[in-house]
Amino acid sequence: MDWEDLKTFLAVARHGNLSAGARSLGVSQTTMARRLEGLHRKLGVRLLTRTPEGFRLTPAGERILPRIERMEGEALSVERAISGEDERLEGLVRITSVDAFAARILAPGLARLGATHPGIAIELITDVRSFSLARREADIAIRLAPFEQQEAVVRRVADMAFGLYAAADYVLAFGEPDWSLQGQGHRLISVQDSLASLPEAQWLADLAPMATTSLMANSRQVQLEACAAGVGLACLPRYLADDHPPLARLSTPTPAPDRGIWVGVHQDLRDTPRIRAVLEILGEQITASRAQLNP
Repeated sequence: MDWEDLKTFLAVARHGNLSAGARSLGVSQTTMARRLEGLHRKLGVRLLTRTPEGFRLTPAGERILPRIERMEGEALSVERAISGEDERLEGLVRITSVDAFAARILAPGLARLGATHPGIAIELITDVRSFSLARREADIAIRLAPFEQQEAVVRRVADMAFGLYAAADYVLAFGEPDWSLQGQGHRLISVQDSLASLPEAQWLADLAPMATTSLMANSRQVQLEACAAGVGLACLPRYLADDHPPLARLSTPTPAPDRGIWVGVHQDLRDTPRIRAVLEILGEQITASRAQLNP
C-alpha cells in the first residue's frame, strides 16, 4: 500500500470531505479523489462511503483507522527526529496564531528575523483552529489557551486584556448601557456559535443577556471595524481598541476577563536551530508588547 494513499484516507476521515482534506495535505481535490479510489481498488473494500453530509467511515474503515493513525504517528516521529537534527539556520518555519494578533504583534518582529537570519522563511498561518504540532501542521503555535498536547513544550509569555467598546455615534443613538437592565435596548457584536465558549464571549453574554445580537464574526478585525462603524457593543482586546479613535471603553460592573498568551513547540523540535531562532525573536517581540497587550 502507498503511504500517500493512506494519508489521503486519514485526511478525508478527519475532515469529512475531499476539499478540506486536500487543503490539509496541500494537494488538489482531484488528486485526493483519485488516491482514495485507488486505495479502495487495491484493498478490495471501501473504507469511506459518501453521504449527503460528507464521507463516513465504513465498518472496515473504523477497524483500520487506529492502525493507520499509529503508522502516521511513527512516520511523523521519524520526520520530527530528522528535522530536529538539522543544524542549519535556514529553511521554512510554520507559525500558527490568530489573525489580529499575528498582524499587530508578530508581523513587526519578522523584519528583525529577516535581517538576522535571511535564510529562514516564515509561513504565518492565521486561523481560529488549533493546528497540530504533532502532525507537523505547524512548528510553533501561539494560542490564547493552555495546550492540551502532552508532547508540546509550552510557555506562558504574556496576558491579553479585554474591554467593552462602543463608537461615539452608537452611544449618541442608543445611550450608555444601564446594566441593571441587562443590556436591554442595546445591540451586540459577538463571535459565531462555534466560539461561544470563549471566556470573553461568555462574559459578554452574561453581562447583557437581554441585548440583541446584531453581528456575529470570528475575526477580531471585523469586530473592531464593525464596532467603530456603530454596529453595536463589542468585547475587544485592548491592544486593538484602545488606540482606535472612534471607540471608547465603557465601564462595566465586572471587568472583562484577561487571557493568557501561550507559545508552544513540539519537544522533538525545541532544539532545532531555526526553530530556536524564531522562538527567540517571537519571545522578544511579545515581551516588548506586554504593556500594550495588558495596559
